[in-house]
Amino acid sequence: MLLDHLTEVEELKSGMLSLQPLYEFLKLEHDQAGLHGRSQEGRRYGAVAKRICRTIAATQGFYFWGRYEPNGLWRNIYLGKAGFGRTANLRARIREELKDERACIWCAFVSERTMDAAGERNYPRMWHHYKKHMHRALKKAGTTHIVWVTDPQLKNSQVQNIESDLIETLSPSANMSRPVPPVTLQEHTKTIIGEFRALIHAHRPERFLIDK
Repeated sequence: MLLDHLTEVEELKSGMLSLQPLYEFLKLEHDQAGLHGRSQEGRRYGAVAKRICRTIAATQGFYFWGRYEPNGLWRNIYLGKAGFGRTANLRARIREELKDERACIWCAFVSERTMDAAGERNYPRMWHHYKKHMHRALKKAGTTHIVWVTDPQLKNSQVQNIESDLIETLSPSANMSRPVPPVTLQEHTKTIIGEFRALIHAHRPERFLIDK
């Protein structure tokens, strides 16, 4: 685990998840049937997603989807939170997003039209509803890494302010909802951004481009 720090009460942890194993798997197995989560191909993809998420802490915190450009610059794509209130912890949330929103990975190998046709075939009665989820997932297309940071000291009453702070400051392209943050930058925001930036810099030499 990179850049583990001690808070006054609990340990803050952070890490960088590379999605390269998912792209390598799909390069060999991107049959349309795999877009159905319960198909044999879909389950194999899910098993890879589960395996690579094992190193993520099963606690509350924030996570950040993004990618490295060919010149090494980082692009912000999506900011999310997990483990506050009744929501799933970081490990479970990221794992489920990778499985449920697999279209954002699949689109590196399969056209949107092909995925749409597969959706109509796999879910004939519900595709008119599920199609909206596919388009939302496609906003995360191009993601190569997910950065995560635990925030064990954050109270539920503070979550909305921190999340809005992070979204405005980092301006991730896939976050459509952008509530106005408080006037003063929150201390938790500074800590989380610091962890994000340190991990992004540290892993820059390990960047990869999506190989189609």
